[in-house]
Amino acid sequence: MKRILPLLILLLAAAAPASAQKASELKYVDAQTLMLINQGYDNTALPYSRLPEDLKARTRKGVWDLGLNSAGLAIRFSTDSRTIGFRWTLLNNFIMHHMAGTGIRGIDVYRIDENDHWQFVGTAIPNGKDSTKTQIAVSGMDGLDHDYMAYLPLYDGVTKVEVGVTKNAHVGLPHRDILVKGREKPLVFYGTSITQGGCASRPGMVYTSIISRALQKECVNLGFSGNARMDKSMAEAVARIDADQYVIDCLENCTLKVMQDSAWYFLTYLAKQRPDAPIYLVEHIWFSHAAVNKDVHDQIAEKNAYWHEIYLKLLKEGYTNFRYIPADHLTGPDGEGAVDGCHQTDLGFLRMSEEFLRHLRK
Repeated sequence: MKRILPLLILLLAAAAPASAQKASELKYVDAQTLMLINQGYDNTALPYSRLPEDLKARTRKGVWDLGLNSAGLAIRFSTDSRTIGFRWTLLNNFIMHHMAGTGIRGIDVYRIDENDHWQFVGTAIPNGKDSTKTQIAVSGMDGLDHDYMAYLPLYDGVTKVEVGVTKNAHVGLPHRDILVKGREKPLVFYGTSITQGGCASRPGMVYTSIISRALQKECVNLGFSGNARMDKSMAEAVARIDADQYVIDCLENCTLKVMQDSAWYFLTYLAKQRPDAPIYLVEHIWFSHAAVNKDVHDQIAEKNAYWHEIYLKLLKEGYTNFRYIPADHLTGPDGEGAVDGCHQTDLGFLRMSEEFLRHLRK
C-alpha cells in the first residue's frame, strides 16, 4: 500500500500537464452565439435563467432566486473538433452534501448519431466560481462534423459560458433539425427540487432532459427546490408558454392546506389559458422511508387522495384536458432510486422518465 500511493501521485502529476496543454490550445466561442434550448421565455433576467423579468415583482424571492439557476437549459451546436472543453462563470458556486458537484455546477455533453440517438460523451467538472481554466469534457474524437448538446448546471446559475474547440476546428449552429429551438411546441414541467434535478449526478440525467432526448422535443424545466407551491405568479408563468403538454409535479412542496388554498386556481387558470393542451397531475412520489414511517406514509396518502379528488372535480366541471399520473410506478417498488429517501439518483430519474413517457406518448 505504501508503494502504491506514491505511484498514484506520480501518475496523476504526469497526467496534469498534458491535460493543461490541450486546454491551452483551444479557441473559445461565446455560447450566446450558438443555440440555447429548453428556455421558456425570451425576456429572462439573465441569458441562462428561467423566469421572465417582468414577473419578478410578483414572484416570491425564493422562487425568483431559484429561477436564476440554469436547470434544464442546454446549448446546441456543431463542431468537427477532436476536443471539446468549457469555461463558465457560476452565479453562486453552490455546494450540497448529498448531490454531486457535477450535477450542481457541471456541464455534460451529448452527441447525436446517425440513428438520432443522443450519446453521452463527457462531463466538464467544475473547478470554482469563475472557471477560467478550461475543463475538458471529451477528447480524442474522430474530427468529423457532429451535432452536440451541452447541458448547463442544475442547482446554480451561469453568467457566462464559452465552448472550447481546437484552433482549426469549425464551431457553429447545429446542422440537424432535431431538438432545436422552436421546431415544435415544448413540454413544460412545473415542480419541486426533484424536477429541478436533485440529486442527479450530472445535468443530463434530470428527468426533463431524459424525456427531452427521448421525444426529441424541448422540455422547459420550471422546478423550484422547496418552493413549488402553486403560486398565482407561477400559474401565469406556466401558462405563458405555448406548450404541447404540461406536467404539474409539485405535491412534495405542498401541505394539504396549500393544496386547498391554491390548487384549484392554479389548475383552472392554466386550463382556461391552454384549453387544448393536456395537463398531467402527478401524485406525490412514495418516499423510500414511507415503507416504515407510518406518519410519512399517511401524509403522502392524504395529499394524493385530495389531488385525485381535485382531478375528478375538474372533469366533472367540464375540463377535458386533464390527465392523471399515479405514484405507484414512478420510482420503482424497491426504494433504491433515492439519495435520501426523497431526492432521486440517476436510477430514480430513469425510472420516473420511463413512467412519464408511458403517459406522455399516449
